[in-house]
Amino acid sequence: MCILSRPLLWIEVCVLLGGTVGCQYYVEFRVKKSTADLKEEQGALLHDYRLCMENYQDDPPKAKDLCGPLPSG
Repeated sequence: MCILSRPLLWIEVCVLLGGTVGCQYYVEFRVKKSTADLKEEQGALLHDYRLCMENYQDDPPKAKDLCGPLPSG
């Protein structure tokens, strides 16, 4: 019985460690994906801001009002 239980124990340990490593990679993937999504959104906002500033470059007060951050409500 002891001889039979040792291979099963090793299999259980290997499956447990393999699952843990897989979960760790998944967490790292989610962090990298979230970071990439945030940087993409930041780039899009900066692009839109620059376009707005170009459109109103002749009227700086209007550009400040229209291109600035939105008021929090």
